[in-house]
Amino acid sequence: MTPPELRDLLSDALALWEVPGRVVLVTGGTAVEGFGLRVAAAAGDELPVRWWIERAGHRRPCTSVSGLLRGVRNAVGAGDGEARRLRVAGA
Repeated sequence: MTPPELRDLLSDALALWEVPGRVVLVTGGTAVEGFGLRVAAAAGDELPVRWWIERAGHRRPCTSVSGLLRGVRNAVGAGDGEARRLRVAGA
């Protein structure tokens, strides 16, 4: 995933979670403004880690897109509400 694609994914996620914020490209990664949050791509020798979520001296490894989104969601405080789920049922 390229940095612009990651920026767009995180921007869409913030909109879905109804979290006001702006995602911008910064040197070495992508930042979520207003939350002190940065997502940096892992180096090739750090596999299976694909990204690092960095915030105020803490680094959290992410090995998948779903793990990355879950980590960002928790970091911006969007994980506190009721999760929206699709329910499929017979008529």
